[in-house]
Amino acid sequence: MYSKPMRQLGGSTIVNLILLAALGYGIFVGIQYAPQWVESHAIESILYDIKNTRHSDPVRTESAVRDKVVRMLQINDLGDMTDSFEIRGSDGNFEITFSYDRELNLGFEVRTIHYKHSISL
Repeated sequence: MYSKPMRQLGGSTIVNLILLAALGYGIFVGIQYAPQWVESHAIESILYDIKNTRHSDPVRTESAVRDKVVRMLQINDLGDMTDSFEIRGSDGNFEITFSYDRELNLGFEVRTIHYKHSISL
């Protein structure tokens, strides 16, 4: 009898190692980037909450705005961010700006990512 040649059923070892390395690299970068992403969205949430609660809890001085932002940072366990924001304005019109840098190690280089969030009240 004449039989057909067998076809390969799975990936080769080299392809499997390349896929495993790519997956490992993605996990390596993701483990570093995920906390930065969570921190960035927590700050956006704080700014959004401050703007939405302005009518029910009006703040008229810069020190009151600063106290409210610091309190919200401490509630969200971001107390180390108290030096990363500034408040400008007066007479009930304020602009809160968060500006900070984080490093992301890509293996072949360390890239600095600049985050900036601001809101006008």
